[in-house]
Amino acid sequence: MINRLHRTWLICLFFGYSIYIFVQGYYDTNGYLSSDSAHYLQLAQNMLNGNGMTTTDLVPQMSGYFATWPVGYPLLIAGVASISGMDVFWAAKLVNSLLFGLCLILLERLFGNRAGLVAFVFFISTATEIFAYTWSEVPFIFGLIWLVYGISRYMTMRRFIFAVQMLFAAVFLFMARYIGLIGACIIGLIGFYYLFKREWKAMLVCWVTGIIPILFAAVYLSKNYLETGQFTGMERIPRPETSSEFWRMLTDAMVAEFNLFSISKEQFFTASIVVLVGAIVLFIRPTFIKALFTVEQRRMLVPALFFFVSVIYFVAIVYMRWSSQFDPFNFRLLGPSTVMLWLAIVGWIAKLDGKSFRRWRNTVVLLFGCTFIMTILYDTYSLAISKADKYGATRADVLETFEQIPSGSIVALENIHARYLRTDLQYIKVYQLPYFKKKESVATFIERVTPNRAKGVYLQVRPLPATRYHQSFVNLMEENKDKQFVQLDKGDR
Repeated sequence: MINRLHRTWLICLFFGYSIYIFVQGYYDTNGYLSSDSAHYLQLAQNMLNGNGMTTTDLVPQMSGYFATWPVGYPLLIAGVASISGMDVFWAAKLVNSLLFGLCLILLERLFGNRAGLVAFVFFISTATEIFAYTWSEVPFIFGLIWLVYGISRYMTMRRFIFAVQMLFAAVFLFMARYIGLIGACIIGLIGFYYLFKREWKAMLVCWVTGIIPILFAAVYLSKNYLETGQFTGMERIPRPETSSEFWRMLTDAMVAEFNLFSISKEQFFTASIVVLVGAIVLFIRPTFIKALFTVEQRRMLVPALFFFVSVIYFVAIVYMRWSSQFDPFNFRLLGPSTVMLWLAIVGWIAKLDGKSFRRWRNTVVLLFGCTFIMTILYDTYSLAISKADKYGATRADVLETFEQIPSGSIVALENIHARYLRTDLQYIKVYQLPYFKKKESVATFIERVTPNRAKGVYLQVRPLPATRYHQSFVNLMEENKDKQFVQLDKGDR
């Protein structure tokens, strides 16, 4: 039975966190958007315009089909925008807020009256930053919690409805991020657990439940291939780092994940460790540590599943980044694993009883209470008093700047916000290091976008680093630094 005080705390947590998400979007210069975020919003707006999954497509040999990321997150944004009447920017913030609310509901079903304690995990810097951004990691984290809920309920009750929930959670994970295919793999591994126990029916249920999302993913990726010539919309190149550089990058990112107060491994790192150690020293004695290892095995299922999911995701993301180049390791890539790990730890504490629980509860409240002050209150205050432009000013400036670009044009090197504010344009990336095999010259770029049906091909002028871009682009930007755009033609070869 869920008591009223507990329910009230969860409701307050939901509204407080939602306010944080919207306030961060309002005050941050870029509205807590990255380049990936702009792509999500572009497709969401494109869907609202009735143009489906193909954005403005002016180059016959270059597909505008959305395949670099799965369509799940943009689809959620478009749906909420359509229902609420919000523009896609604010609809995305509402999606994040609603998904956080669904996370709380699942935690309540998993931990009952102690869900409020477990939910403190969402105050860590990794979680607050991810939920503030318009990133597909938000639905992905919800999907992981949903998967744990479905698996735990199926393992304890063996009801078919929870096998269905596992299935939908696995599909949802894939539709959020391609790495979400691990959801099907996790279900399959649970099937092997039942194989070793000789529980044939449960084994078959898990294996069939895991195979269906894999078949769905195969169809989805095949469609991508037919549209773009690549299974995930773009060529994946080998990582540029040496082995030692790779492991150093991973180690640095893992160290930063221990910082509960900031996503940096420098800022507030010492303070974070001091508070963590201090909270443990203040409340915990050896007997309370021993109590953690006396929890009944049957009560440890949910924390163990969170830990298992954390490890599987961590191994998968490290392997993917080892085998191909994309973003460097940071709180975004490692965040889902970090959140699952903390849910496992605090979920373990929630299974204690008596004095041991009260002492560990006090430790959690002190630690994550300080985290709340730093990640929610201090960050919001710092952003609010900043003299930097707010998102609204950035948006207005981009709209004004792009008024000079005629509809039906091609634009490269664009401000990220133009992607969803001007969906009548086609945006084409200039090949650059380290995301492509080599730097692309101006001449090669023109050849790549020719022939086309565009009214013009434009570059937005901004400084470019020679370490990443071809010197011809660097020179062109420097020669036209007093302009906002450069229109290209064949004479620019």
